[in-house]
Amino acid sequence: MTRHEPLDAQAAEILREIAEAGEGRPEPRDATEKLARARADTNSLQRFSAPVPEIDIRAITIAGRCGPIPVEICRPASGDVLPLIVWFHGGGAIAGSIGTHRAPLAALASRSGWAVASVGYALAPEHPFPRPLEDCVDALRGLAEAGAGEGFDTACIVVGGDSIGGAFAAVAARLARDEGSTLAGQVILYPNTDMRTDRGWPSLVENEGQIMTRASLAYEAGCHIPDEVDRTDPRASPLLAPDLEGLPPAFFVTCGHDPLRDEGEAYARRLVEAGVSVTHLAYPAMIHAFFQMGARIDACDDLMAAMTEFLHRLR
Repeated sequence: MTRHEPLDAQAAEILREIAEAGEGRPEPRDATEKLARARADTNSLQRFSAPVPEIDIRAITIAGRCGPIPVEICRPASGDVLPLIVWFHGGGAIAGSIGTHRAPLAALASRSGWAVASVGYALAPEHPFPRPLEDCVDALRGLAEAGAGEGFDTACIVVGGDSIGGAFAAVAARLARDEGSTLAGQVILYPNTDMRTDRGWPSLVENEGQIMTRASLAYEAGCHIPDEVDRTDPRASPLLAPDLEGLPPAFFVTCGHDPLRDEGEAYARRLVEAGVSVTHLAYPAMIHAFFQMGARIDACDDLMAAMTEFLHRLR
């Protein structure tokens, strides 16, 4: 369980800057304005990212059931066939992009020696549930099929994501298991795992306004999954999946000052109860989205090191 400690001083300074710049997560207004504000807010986190390291970055396209899916491959300087982590970015399914996550994912590739594929899935409200998830699943399949032709070791593929992308990664791992595919692991950072309207997790109240508000989360959910019945679908709320046995080893992160802390912890517990090997790192003084804040938050370096160690254990 993630203990709730005083807010990290570096994280507190970032929250202050976001508040002073008027970049808080959106509150209910006109949908068009809200979407623009949400995207601008997510993009603003880039100024807290460390510089993109010197690394090979290449754009490709994967064919999906609903059309082409852009993917960016970050690859260390190596002629070897490399293990691959397929990453789904955060942003509430209404924001975020390959660009917003380029710096941390390039850093992960550089430090780990793995290839990292960042998936540019379609966003809501233009493309509501299940389209963003379907793009993620299709990209994972397509990259696995590309295999050695793209320089990937298909015997060692990991799925990963942060925030809503962490939820997509959790679901993609389960669907891969159901289809008989073998993933080497899953990396899940502070995910949305319960999209139900009436969820009453205490951390939603305790951490109100720290990167997200209850109103902004409700808005994102309304754009992403407008039909409330669909929010009980385990593809939308992975916490509600009936069976988590047989899933690959998981690297799991929760933060004490994150509104999503409690639902993330609940999913991590369910994985453990199902017999899944779980490396759970709790950051009791940290905020949501700190993976993108490597230039300003020292804990990001610790997270990168821990993820790298986990990936090395899978090879």
